[in-house]
Amino acid sequence: MTLESKRWFYLALGTVINIIIGQTYAWSVFVLPLSKQFTWNLADVSVAFAIFHTVSCIPIIVAGKLQERIQPKYILFAGGLIYGLGMYGVGHVETLNQLYLTYGLMGGLSMGTIYSGVVPNLVRFFPDRRGMASGILAAGVGCAPLLWAPVAVNMINNYSILPTFKMLGGFYLVSLCILGLLMKTAPAGFTPAGWKPSEATQQAMNISEKDWRGMLVDPLYYVLAAIIVLGAISGMMIIAHASPILQSVGGLTAVAAGSWVGILALCNSAGRVGWGLIADRFGRMPVMVVIYVILGSAMFWLASKPVEVIAPVLIVGMAFGGFMGQLASLTADAFGAKNLPMNFGIMFVPFGLAAFTGPRLAASIKVATGNYSQAFFIASILCLGGIGLAFVANKMLRRRMSNAVADAQGQALPLKQQASQP
Repeated sequence: MTLESKRWFYLALGTVINIIIGQTYAWSVFVLPLSKQFTWNLADVSVAFAIFHTVSCIPIIVAGKLQERIQPKYILFAGGLIYGLGMYGVGHVETLNQLYLTYGLMGGLSMGTIYSGVVPNLVRFFPDRRGMASGILAAGVGCAPLLWAPVAVNMINNYSILPTFKMLGGFYLVSLCILGLLMKTAPAGFTPAGWKPSEATQQAMNISEKDWRGMLVDPLYYVLAAIIVLGAISGMMIIAHASPILQSVGGLTAVAAGSWVGILALCNSAGRVGWGLIADRFGRMPVMVVIYVILGSAMFWLASKPVEVIAPVLIVGMAFGGFMGQLASLTADAFGAKNLPMNFGIMFVPFGLAAFTGPRLAASIKVATGNYSQAFFIASILCLGGIGLAFVANKMLRRRMSNAVADAQGQALPLKQQASQP
């Protein structure tokens, strides 16, 4: 079997791994049971989710650097070991600090490690389909609640919250360690046999390679970072609180809300793949503008205290999925694919900041006012800023790609002249 064929198997393998670690996006079905079990404040319980996603960016950077010396499969094995132990440990917690340690710290650090071993490596297997590959992998994470939300709700109803985490943790431990060892490393500079890149793809491939130091002194990084922060704050409000929002605003039961969290995951995943394919065709930043318009409109809809709450929640999931699905491909387009594992980790730092801010902001406003309306309104305003920044980033990227093409043509010109001489 050729490497061109094997890469699809590795893509499927990475997607399954991401589906397993994506159980974190079913967090909203755990919030109320944990709160009731220990009579903890809802906002305090939400800190565990915020810690999880805040610290997840740290190992993405470290594991990205380690991949210069260590194969991704060993990164994945180590991450799977810690992830499984962390989730199993949640089943033994008695205090909030223990929850923050097991779910927040251990879970976040291990998920970042696993994600770094999966995404950058597999995106380099698909220089011809960056948006599609990163979208499918991101969809694995995004669609995970479709599986884990109803499973977790039924397990909680039958066994209660702590035994549920013990059983899930044991499963994660075994499955992630085994699957991780099956992963292979993408060869440096891999291109599929016979592939002819399109003009837009060729422009992206001509971008000068930058390591993390070069990226951090590049103004484009900070524009992209701001775009990520604004969009992720809005999206994470819904992802982290979907079940409570559907129950308190929409009047759904816990079981019904859990089912809709699964549908939300499906919309999230469809957005990650669909928007990735569209971005491959029309460009990352033009698509980002459209996503921000949809996301901002849906958040404003929710802020208006609608009778119908399910539709805007699902729309947010679709838009947020498209937003998250482009991070790896956008990083490769802007700063090159050579240093993608490390650079992707740096690009993930703004998401960690937003992951801490968004869920905490929504929970705090809910506790203070009794509803989420003000949080949704703030999110809709942030999306307006994201639209403006997306236009700025698009202009910077187009200028950079044009300059890269001109430089490449200038370097090739002397060779052509030389070849034409007798």
